[in-house]
Amino acid sequence: MFKKYTIGFLILSIINFTSCYYSEVISKKDVDEGQAQINLSEALYITTKDYTRYHFLAGNYRIAKDSLFGKGTIESPLSATSYQGSVAFTDIISFEQKKSDAVGTIGLIAGIVVVGMLVLGLILTAEVSDAFTPN
Repeated sequence: MFKKYTIGFLILSIINFTSCYYSEVISKKDVDEGQAQINLSEALYITTKDYTRYHFLAGNYRIAKDSLFGKGTIESPLSATSYQGSVAFTDIISFEQKKSDAVGTIGLIAGIVVVGMLVLGLILTAEVSDAFTPN
């Protein structure tokens, strides 16, 4: 019975080892002024003046002079359409990239471990008390 609880706890821990992510929206103004940078090794979402949303996977886009060149998708609420070409920087309103949150991930894992240890402690306490007070 103890093995079943241990295996369940380990499976839950492994599932939750995925890290927490958040989307960082970077304005075009911040990029132009050098206050923010685009990480070329991460996926990139851009929004243009006509509110078209483009998604480029890491390695499928490059920035040259005043344009972003790449192969990706145009996302709309109902569908996604393949896209290959360039988008002028003058047409871009914002950039968006997903960033990992190490502090959030560590907090999540620590919380899961604490709750797991608490549950495991309660189970062990119940089994020990049953061993000393048989029916």
